Amino acid sequence: MQRRQLLSQAGAIAAGTLAPTLVAHAQGDSNSKPISLIVGYSAGGSADLVARIVGAELGKRLARTVIIENVAGASGMLAAQRVLNGPADGSLLYMGGTDTVVVPMVNAKVKLDWDNDLVPVGRMSTVPMVFAVPKAAPYASLADLVAALRKGGKDSINFATPGIGTMQHLYGALINKQAKVAMLHVPYRGGTHITNDLVGGQVDSAMLVLSTAMPFLKDGKIKALSVSDTVRVPQLPDVKRIGEEDGFTGMALPLWQGLFLKAGTPAATVAAYDKALKETLAQPELRQKLADAGITVAPMAGPEFKAFIKPQAALYRDIVTSSKITME
Repeated sequence: MQRRQLLSQAGAIAAGTLAPTLVAHAQGDSNSKPISLIVGYSAGGSADLVARIVGAELGKRLARTVIIENVAGASGMLAAQRVLNGPADGSLLYMGGTDTVVVPMVNAKVKLDWDNDLVPVGRMSTVPMVFAVPKAAPYASLADLVAALRKGGKDSINFATPGIGTMQHLYGALINKQAKVAMLHVPYRGGTHITNDLVGGQVDSAMLVLSTAMPFLKDGKIKALSVSDTVRVPQLPDVKRIGEEDGFTGMALPLWQGLFLKAGTPAATVAAYDKALKETLAQPELRQKLADAGITVAPMAGPEFKAFIKPQAALYRDIVTSSKITME
């Protein structure tokens, strides 16, 4: 496969400009080529946390040195470019997620086709999103809020997200589409201030990841109306998942993360990584570390992972098209 430029405005990533961090050095052949685990976001975030926890264990099972490379920028797409511009020999492992599929849909300048350009190794985790409102809001359920929207009309209730084209945006757009209502989208530049503004009533509602929402839910400062995952969240057993609501039967919109290799990587290499990832994610201590961070370990082997992504991608496309979501 020929190399493909993902963003017309992005320059080539110059060799040697990255600052990788060693996270695992397994005992084995010291001459074996290291594996670079490419993460599309800066160090210190949730994606970086998952990469470091998983990478350390994965390195042990592959008897290879695993290095984390944080290639931040363009909603994670520069990381994908780094992988596609490299060799298809397993030395570059890409940590992808919902952005890998959604960003090319909302930004025409991105030419990544996950289904043809990448090979899924396996799914690692899911992170539920929570649709939340301030404690004083007069809604006890999503149905209550939808009823208020129908009474109040277009833009009578707003919802905050970390930005246009994020999965949180798609979650709100899905509610608008399926319930035939019109909440007003309030995009922030990242999610840092959303919870404080939600608690203070500066916004009517917000789409939050579970790890961000839980401290405020525990303190009773906000209320959860819905969760986006395929199952109810153990920490919020009384909150309905979106697929249980009238008009949303069977639907789910979890954030997910997994590992990919460049298309053309030998099948034996893909299979070896798949096996090692499965063993890695079975470790109780690793699962607990991720659970403590609000991240659910949800392993899927490569073929199953691909089968999971395809209908999710179709749902994303439907939401993006019907809601006319664009980042341009």
